[in-house]
Amino acid sequence: MSSLKFNGLRKLFEPKTIAIIGASADLSKTAGRPLHYLKKHGFSGKIWPVNPNRSEIDGVRCFPSTRELPGTPDVGIVMLGPDRARNAVEDLSDIGAGIAIVMASGYAETGPHGAELQTELVNKAKKMRLLGPNTIGTLNLTNNITLSASGALDVPDRLPGKIAIISQSGGILGSLLSRASEKGIGLSHLVATGNEADLDVADIMLALGDDPETGAFSLYLETIRNKTKFEKAVKKLEKLGKTIVAYKVGRSEAGMKSIASHTGALAGSDDIYTGFFKQTGIIRAQYYTDLLEVPMLFVSAAPLKGKRLGILTTTGGAGGLIADVCGNAGFKTPAPDKTTAAKLEKLLSHAGFSARRNPIDLTLAGLKPDIIRGAIQALLDSPTYDAVVSIVGSSGVGQPGLVADPVIEIAPQATKPIIVYTSPAAPGIINRLNKNNVPAFDTPEACASALSALYMDRKAH
Repeated sequence: MSSLKFNGLRKLFEPKTIAIIGASADLSKTAGRPLHYLKKHGFSGKIWPVNPNRSEIDGVRCFPSTRELPGTPDVGIVMLGPDRARNAVEDLSDIGAGIAIVMASGYAETGPHGAELQTELVNKAKKMRLLGPNTIGTLNLTNNITLSASGALDVPDRLPGKIAIISQSGGILGSLLSRASEKGIGLSHLVATGNEADLDVADIMLALGDDPETGAFSLYLETIRNKTKFEKAVKKLEKLGKTIVAYKVGRSEAGMKSIASHTGALAGSDDIYTGFFKQTGIIRAQYYTDLLEVPMLFVSAAPLKGKRLGILTTTGGAGGLIADVCGNAGFKTPAPDKTTAAKLEKLLSHAGFSARRNPIDLTLAGLKPDIIRGAIQALLDSPTYDAVVSIVGSSGVGQPGLVADPVIEIAPQATKPIIVYTSPAAPGIINRLNKNNVPAFDTPEACASALSALYMDRKAH
C-alpha cells in the first residue's frame, strides 16, 4: 500500500508520527488507551504523548503542549472534551498536522449548542482534515495500526483481509469487528466517521478505493450528507470492480428518531435510499449479518453465472431446508445429469443412496474426506450447476477437518462458487473455513441472501 495516495488521506491510514493530546498514564481511563494500543500492536513510528503533568508515560517521553512537539505529527488523536478540544485542534492545525481525530461526544448530536461547538471545531481545523467528532477512530488491520481509545477495536484474533468497514456509528464498528473475528472473516480497514463534521463515508471510500488489500466495502449508514460526493465514490469503486454492501438504518419511525440523537444525522425517507441504492448498484443489506457474510462471498468466491444449485449433504433435513430457503429466493435445484450421477454412484454404492435427486444426500456413509471431495468436484464439473452448497451435519461437528478440509483443498481452483452451510452450531468450522477463504454460513437465510447478492451483482455488470 506504500505506493498509494489514499486520495490525500495517507496520513490517516499509514501515519508515521502520532500525537496523543491529553494522553493519560492510567490505562483504566479512556485517554490511557491509544498509547497502550499502539505499543501493544507494534506501531513502528513515533508516538508523542502530550500531557503537561507527565514527563513520560510507559517509557515514552511526554511533551507539555502540542506546540512543543519535536516535529509535525501525521495524526493528532484528541482525547479532550468539547471545551478544550477546539484549542487542541487549532494547535494541531497551526503546526501543520495532517489529520485530527476528535473522539469526544457532545457536539451536533446533542442539539443546537452542540452544533455550534462542532462548527467552531471545523473552523479551528482550518485546512487540516478532521475525523469525527463522536468517533472511536480507525483500525488498519493490513498494517496493524490502531488509532482509537475504544476497547471494541482491541478484540483478540483481529484478522487482516479484504473487506473494509466504514460506519457512522462507532459501536457498530466494534460489533462487526468482534463478529468478524469470531467467524474468521478478515478485514482491511475499519473507520468510524461519527458526526462527519469534515470527513464523511464518501471521503473514506474514495481514499481506500485504490487499496489492493480491499476488495469490498461494508457501510453502516444513518444518512448520506453529500449525495454528489457519495455518487462519485460509488462510481470509482464500481470502475475498480469493488463491491459495496450497505446497511441503512432508519426503516422504522423509531429508527429514524434514534438516528438524530446519535450523530445528529437526518434520516430521510427510506424509499429514497432504496431507489438510490438500486440506481447506483449498491447491495442493500437486508440483515445486519449481511454486512460481513455478503462481502465475504464476493472477495472469496468465483462469479455466479446462474441460479442452479448443487446441494451436497449428509443430513436430509438440512438439505431440504437449504433447498426451500434458496428456492424462495429464486434458485433451482435440478437433479444431476447422467454423467454427474454416474460419477456420484461410483463414489457411493450403498443401499439408500440416490444420485438422481438434488439435494444429494451422501448419508452418514459418505462422511469421508475422499467421498466429500469427489462429490464436490463432480458437482463443480457438471454443466447442470452454477454453484455448490456443501452442508455440514451434526455428525461432522466432532471432526471439523473431515468436512472442512476437502472444501478448502478444492476451493482455490474452483470456477464456480462453493459455500458451506453448518446445520448445527459449529463456530470452529465456520472460523476455519472463512480463514481459508471458503464462505461459511450458519443460517440458511444467510446462504440465500449472499448468493442472491452475488447473482444480482454479476447480472447488473
